[in-house]
Amino acid sequence: MALRVVEVTVTPSPLRPGSQAHARCRVESDAEVRRVYALLPDGRAIEFHKVSETEFELTEQVPWDAPLGTYPVTLVAETVSGERTFLPATITIA
Repeated sequence: MALRVVEVTVTPSPLRPGSQAHARCRVESDAEVRRVYALLPDGRAIEFHKVSETEFELTEQVPWDAPLGTYPVTLVAETVSGERTFLPATITIA
């Protein structure tokens, strides 16, 4: 089985400026997954915390000055051997 992100949830939906965003993702892999992170539209990468071998999550505050709109985000999962998979997604701030 190749490395893949099989499920992603983001709450609340839509996100609101100043609110706490909670994201959770589930991965599948034959190899140990070292890390999962999200590449944001502003160029930042934010790390998910490992909850179990297949579950990762993060809680991050949406900036108060975040412009309203729909934005591309890329989730990246990486194994200890360096294999990576990318999952494009979108987030909406309203």
